[in-house]
Amino acid sequence: MKFLCTKIFSAVLFSTLISSAAFAQKSATKEKPLVDVDIGGSSGTYNGKTYSEVNLGVNINFTDWLTWRNAGFKRFSSSPEKEVTGLDSTMRLISTTRFDGGAFRLFAGAGYRFADPSEKNALVGEGGLGITFGRFSLGGGAKYLKYDKTQLDSNGAETKKDDISYFITIAGGTGFSF
Repeated sequence: MKFLCTKIFSAVLFSTLISSAAFAQKSATKEKPLVDVDIGGSSGTYNGKTYSEVNLGVNINFTDWLTWRNAGFKRFSSSPEKEVTGLDSTMRLISTTRFDGGAFRLFAGAGYRFADPSEKNALVGEGGLGITFGRFSLGGGAKYLKYDKTQLDSNGAETKKDDISYFITIAGGTGFSF
């Protein structure tokens, strides 16, 4: 039953995000969506073991306040457990405060993590802040993962069903409109 509820919630969340993107595209403050690329890293602990992740993100900025981010990632663990790779796909709501030559950005978003192995698929909630100067930006925040499936350690014992990681992101000099 839990599995079914999680899948239904995921489907509703995904369809809501898609319709939000369609609405945002119609009400965009940008003449054309801007696509940019970023690179980032994160770290956290899960079940008493530390891990690090690297990611490469592609962002579609529909408006100044709505971005769809897709980031390929790879997780490296300090434990003998299998490494995790996949794609995080999130919709971010953004609040921007501009100043001469740059901006402060505050963001929050939700989405889904598609991972290999599939036991690491998860609902994602994230939030953070950043500062931008021209086309260069530096940001940081936290990401919450709620796994779809029961997590087991190497001994077969059940572990936590959620995870929090802290990240930094660097972007600059890349981007195009379509």
